[in-house]
Amino acid sequence: MGPLERTRPLEGLLVAIAFALGAFVQTIAGFGSALVAIPLATLVISVRTAAPAQALMGFVVTLSVLHQNRHGLRWREAGRLIAGSLFGVPLGALMLKSFPSGLVTGGMGIMLFAYGLWLVRANLDAEDTSQTPERGWRPMLGAAAIGWVAGILGGAYATDGPPLIMYGAYKRWPKATFKSVLQCCFLVNGISMVVWHGANGLITADVVRASLFALPGAIVGTLAGRYADRFIDHERFQRLMRILILTLGIVLFGQAFRSL
Repeated sequence: MGPLERTRPLEGLLVAIAFALGAFVQTIAGFGSALVAIPLATLVISVRTAAPAQALMGFVVTLSVLHQNRHGLRWREAGRLIAGSLFGVPLGALMLKSFPSGLVTGGMGIMLFAYGLWLVRANLDAEDTSQTPERGWRPMLGAAAIGWVAGILGGAYATDGPPLIMYGAYKRWPKATFKSVLQCCFLVNGISMVVWHGANGLITADVVRASLFALPGAIVGTLAGRYADRFIDHERFQRLMRILILTLGIVLFGQAFRSL
Protein backbone atom coordinates (compact mmCIF):
# COMPACT_ATOMS: atom_id res chain seq x y z
CA MET A 1 0.00 0.00 0.00
CA GLY A 2 2.03 2.92 -1.28
CA PRO A 3 1.55 6.67 -1.36
CA LEU A 4 -0.92 8.05 -3.84
CA GLU A 5 1.72 9.48 -6.13
CA ARG A 6 2.84 5.90 -6.88
CA THR A 7 -0.65 4.48 -7.37
CA ARG A 8 -2.68 4.12 -10.53
CA PRO A 9 -5.52 6.56 -11.31
CA LEU A 10 -7.98 3.77 -10.50
CA GLU A 11 -6.78 3.80 -6.88
CA GLY A 12 -7.32 7.55 -6.70
CA LEU A 13 -10.83 6.94 -8.02
CA LEU A 14 -11.39 4.39 -5.24
CA VAL A 15 -10.43 7.04 -2.67
CA ALA A 16 -12.98 9.42 -4.22
CA ILE A 17 -15.65 6.70 -4.14
CA ALA A 18 -14.85 5.89 -0.49
CA PHE A 19 -15.34 9.52 0.55
CA ALA A 20 -18.46 9.84 -1.62
CA LEU A 21 -20.04 6.86 0.14
CA GLY A 22 -19.05 8.25 3.53
CA ALA A 23 -20.60 11.64 2.74
CA PHE A 24 -23.75 9.96 1.41
CA VAL A 25 -24.18 7.96 4.62
CA GLN A 26 -23.63 10.93 6.94
CA THR A 27 -25.98 13.20 5.01
CA ILE A 28 -28.80 10.69 5.53
CA ALA A 29 -27.99 9.27 8.97
CA GLY A 30 -26.25 12.27 10.57
CA PHE A 31 -23.09 10.23 11.18
CA GLY A 32 -20.94 7.56 9.55
CA SER A 33 -18.76 9.49 7.10
CA ALA A 34 -15.45 8.45 8.66
CA LEU A 35 -16.76 5.02 9.67
CA VAL A 36 -17.36 4.24 5.99
CA ALA A 37 -14.75 6.35 4.17
CA ILE A 38 -11.62 5.51 6.18
CA PRO A 39 -11.91 1.69 6.19
CA LEU A 40 -12.58 1.73 2.43
CA ALA A 41 -9.83 4.25 1.72
CA THR A 42 -7.27 2.26 3.74
CA LEU A 43 -7.56 -0.51 1.18
CA VAL A 44 -5.39 1.69 -1.09
CA ILE A 45 -3.79 4.28 1.25
CA SER A 46 -2.47 4.09 4.81
CA VAL A 47 -4.53 5.03 7.85
CA ARG A 48 -1.99 7.81 8.55
CA THR A 49 -3.04 9.33 5.22
CA ALA A 50 -6.75 8.53 5.35
CA ALA A 51 -7.46 9.90 8.85
CA PRO A 52 -6.04 13.42 8.30
CA ALA A 53 -7.70 13.53 4.86
CA GLN A 54 -11.03 12.70 6.51
CA ALA A 55 -10.49 15.47 9.06
CA LEU A 56 -9.96 17.92 6.18
CA MET A 57 -12.88 16.65 4.06
CA GLY A 58 -15.32 16.25 6.93
CA PHE A 59 -16.19 19.95 6.83
CA VAL A 60 -18.04 19.54 3.51
CA VAL A 61 -20.70 17.14 4.76
CA THR A 62 -20.76 18.41 8.37
CA LEU A 63 -21.65 21.98 7.42
CA SER A 64 -24.35 20.75 5.04
CA VAL A 65 -26.04 18.48 7.61
CA LEU A 66 -25.71 21.10 10.38
CA HIS A 67 -27.42 23.69 8.19
CA GLN A 68 -30.27 21.27 7.43
CA ASN A 69 -30.89 20.53 11.13
CA ARG A 70 -29.82 23.78 12.80
CA HIS A 71 -33.28 24.31 14.36
CA GLY A 72 -32.75 21.27 16.61
CA LEU A 73 -29.37 22.28 18.03
CA ARG A 74 -29.01 22.25 21.83
CA TRP A 75 -25.98 24.42 22.54
CA ARG A 76 -25.47 23.32 26.14
CA GLU A 77 -25.47 19.62 25.22
CA ALA A 78 -23.02 20.23 22.39
CA GLY A 79 -20.80 22.42 24.56
CA ARG A 80 -20.38 19.76 27.25
CA LEU A 81 -19.30 17.17 24.71
CA ILE A 82 -16.98 19.56 22.88
CA ALA A 83 -15.29 20.65 26.12
CA GLY A 84 -14.19 17.07 26.77
CA SER A 85 -13.26 16.27 23.19
CA LEU A 86 -10.84 19.18 22.94
CA PHE A 87 -8.68 17.44 25.56
CA GLY A 88 -8.92 14.07 23.82
CA VAL A 89 -7.96 15.01 20.26
CA PRO A 90 -4.28 15.82 21.06
CA LEU A 91 -3.84 12.41 22.71
CA GLY A 92 -5.43 10.64 19.74
CA ALA A 93 -3.24 12.53 17.26
CA LEU A 94 -0.15 11.50 19.24
CA MET A 95 -1.31 7.87 19.10
CA LEU A 96 -1.74 8.09 15.31
CA LYS A 97 1.79 9.46 14.98
CA SER A 98 3.51 7.14 17.46
CA PHE A 99 1.82 3.75 17.19
CA PRO A 100 2.60 1.27 14.38
CA SER A 101 0.19 1.60 11.45
CA GLY A 102 -0.93 -2.03 11.79
CA LEU A 103 -1.81 -1.50 15.45
CA VAL A 104 -3.83 1.61 14.65
CA THR A 105 -5.65 -0.18 11.82
CA GLY A 106 -6.36 -3.22 14.00
CA GLY A 107 -7.62 -1.03 16.82
CA MET A 108 -9.98 0.70 14.44
CA GLY A 109 -11.22 -2.68 13.18
CA ILE A 110 -12.01 -3.85 16.72
CA MET A 111 -13.72 -0.54 17.51
CA LEU A 112 -15.87 -0.73 14.37
CA PHE A 113 -16.89 -4.33 15.03
CA ALA A 114 -17.80 -3.60 18.66
CA TYR A 115 -19.71 -0.51 17.61
CA GLY A 116 -21.55 -2.48 14.91
CA LEU A 117 -22.63 -5.04 17.50
CA TRP A 118 -23.90 -2.24 19.70
CA LEU A 119 -25.87 -0.76 16.78
CA VAL A 120 -27.58 -4.11 16.22
CA ARG A 121 -28.98 -3.97 19.78
CA ALA A 122 -29.51 -0.22 20.07
CA ASN A 123 -32.77 1.65 19.58
CA LEU A 124 -32.05 4.98 17.92
CA ASP A 125 -35.69 5.79 17.24
CA ALA A 126 -37.12 6.55 20.70
CA GLU A 127 -37.21 10.30 21.31
CA ASP A 128 -37.25 12.62 24.30
CA THR A 129 -38.58 15.95 23.05
CA SER A 130 -37.69 17.82 26.24
CA GLN A 131 -35.43 20.78 25.46
CA THR A 132 -34.09 21.05 29.05
CA PRO A 133 -30.69 19.38 29.57
CA GLU A 134 -29.89 17.78 32.90
CA ARG A 135 -28.32 20.16 35.39
CA GLY A 136 -25.62 19.55 37.96
CA TRP A 137 -21.98 18.55 37.84
CA ARG A 138 -22.53 14.81 37.28
CA PRO A 139 -24.31 15.11 33.91
CA MET A 140 -21.78 17.75 32.89
CA LEU A 141 -18.77 15.58 33.79
CA GLY A 142 -20.40 12.53 32.21
CA ALA A 143 -20.90 14.34 28.91
CA ALA A 144 -17.35 15.73 29.06
CA ALA A 145 -15.98 12.21 29.62
CA ILE A 146 -17.89 10.94 26.58
CA GLY A 147 -16.50 13.88 24.61
CA TRP A 148 -12.96 13.06 25.78
CA VAL A 149 -13.22 9.48 24.51
CA ALA A 150 -14.69 10.79 21.24
CA GLY A 151 -11.78 13.21 20.94
CA ILE A 152 -9.22 10.42 21.35
CA LEU A 153 -10.92 8.35 18.63
CA GLY A 154 -11.17 11.44 16.46
CA GLY A 155 -7.51 12.32 16.82
CA ALA A 156 -6.39 8.75 16.14
CA TYR A 157 -8.88 7.60 13.48
CA ALA A 158 -11.01 10.69 12.66
CA THR A 159 -13.91 8.55 13.95
CA ASP A 160 -15.22 10.54 16.89
CA GLY A 161 -18.80 9.48 16.16
CA PRO A 162 -19.43 6.21 18.08
CA PRO A 163 -19.29 7.57 21.67
CA LEU A 164 -21.33 10.62 20.65
CA ILE A 165 -23.92 8.45 18.90
CA MET A 166 -24.22 6.16 21.92
CA TYR A 167 -24.67 9.20 24.16
CA GLY A 168 -27.32 10.68 21.85
CA ALA A 169 -29.18 7.34 21.77
CA TYR A 170 -29.06 7.16 25.58
CA LYS A 171 -30.43 10.72 25.81
CA ARG A 172 -33.16 9.87 23.25
CA TRP A 173 -32.74 13.11 21.34
CA PRO A 174 -35.19 13.93 18.52
CA LYS A 175 -33.73 13.34 15.04
CA ALA A 176 -33.00 17.03 14.34
CA THR A 177 -31.27 17.42 17.73
CA PHE A 178 -29.37 14.15 17.25
CA LYS A 179 -28.04 15.28 13.88
CA SER A 180 -27.33 18.91 14.80
CA VAL A 181 -25.53 18.21 18.10
CA LEU A 182 -23.37 15.59 16.39
CA GLN A 183 -22.52 17.93 13.49
CA CYS A 184 -21.62 20.73 15.91
CA CYS A 185 -19.24 18.35 17.71
CA PHE A 186 -17.85 17.03 14.42
CA LEU A 187 -17.22 20.58 13.20
CA VAL A 188 -15.28 21.74 16.26
CA ASN A 189 -13.50 18.40 16.60
CA GLY A 190 -12.58 18.53 12.92
CA ILE A 191 -10.88 21.89 13.37
CA SER A 192 -9.04 20.52 16.42
CA MET A 193 -7.99 17.39 14.49
CA VAL A 194 -6.55 19.42 11.62
CA VAL A 195 -4.61 21.62 14.07
CA TRP A 196 -3.18 18.69 16.05
CA HIS A 197 -2.53 16.53 12.99
CA GLY A 198 -0.59 19.47 11.56
CA ALA A 199 1.29 19.99 14.83
CA ASN A 200 2.34 16.33 14.78
CA GLY A 201 3.51 16.49 11.17
CA LEU A 202 0.65 14.33 9.87
CA ILE A 203 -0.58 16.77 7.18
CA THR A 204 1.82 15.51 4.52
CA ALA A 205 1.97 15.77 0.74
CA ASP A 206 0.24 12.38 0.55
CA VAL A 207 -2.62 13.71 2.69
CA VAL A 208 -3.03 16.73 0.41
CA ARG A 209 -3.06 14.50 -2.68
CA ALA A 210 -5.59 12.16 -1.07
CA SER A 211 -7.75 15.16 -0.18
CA LEU A 212 -7.73 16.34 -3.80
CA PHE A 213 -9.19 12.97 -4.81
CA ALA A 214 -11.57 12.93 -1.85
CA LEU A 215 -13.02 16.45 -2.27
CA PRO A 216 -15.10 15.85 -5.42
CA GLY A 217 -16.25 12.55 -3.96
CA ALA A 218 -17.39 14.22 -0.74
CA ILE A 219 -19.28 16.91 -2.66
CA VAL A 220 -21.04 14.38 -4.92
CA GLY A 221 -21.89 12.15 -1.95
CA THR A 222 -23.34 15.08 0.01
CA LEU A 223 -25.52 16.24 -2.89
CA ALA A 224 -26.69 12.69 -3.60
CA GLY A 225 -27.48 12.15 0.08
CA ARG A 226 -29.55 15.33 0.30
CA TYR A 227 -31.58 14.19 -2.70
CA ALA A 228 -31.97 10.56 -1.59
CA ASP A 229 -32.91 11.50 1.98
CA ARG A 230 -36.40 12.44 0.77
CA PHE A 231 -37.14 8.98 -0.61
CA ILE A 232 -35.05 6.44 1.28
CA ASP A 233 -36.42 3.91 3.78
CA HIS A 234 -34.44 4.96 6.86
CA GLU A 235 -35.06 1.76 8.81
CA ARG A 236 -33.74 -0.41 5.98
CA PHE A 237 -30.84 1.99 5.46
CA GLN A 238 -29.86 1.68 9.14
CA ARG A 239 -29.88 -2.12 8.88
CA LEU A 240 -27.64 -2.07 5.82
CA MET A 241 -25.24 0.32 7.53
CA ARG A 242 -24.94 -1.94 10.58
CA ILE A 243 -23.97 -4.85 8.33
CA LEU A 244 -21.48 -2.63 6.49
CA ILE A 245 -19.82 -1.42 9.71
CA LEU A 246 -19.51 -4.97 11.06
CA THR A 247 -18.00 -6.14 7.76
CA LEU A 248 -15.54 -3.25 7.59
CA GLY A 249 -14.44 -3.96 11.16
CA ILE A 250 -13.64 -7.58 10.27
CA VAL A 251 -11.83 -6.54 7.07
CA LEU A 252 -9.67 -3.97 8.87
CA PHE A 253 -8.77 -6.35 11.68
CA GLY A 254 -7.81 -9.02 9.14
CA GLN A 255 -5.76 -6.48 7.20
CA ALA A 256 -3.88 -5.49 10.37
CA PHE A 257 -3.34 -9.14 11.35
CA ARG A 258 -1.77 -9.91 7.95
CA SER A 259 0.62 -6.97 8.35
CA LEU A 260 2.08 -8.34 11.61
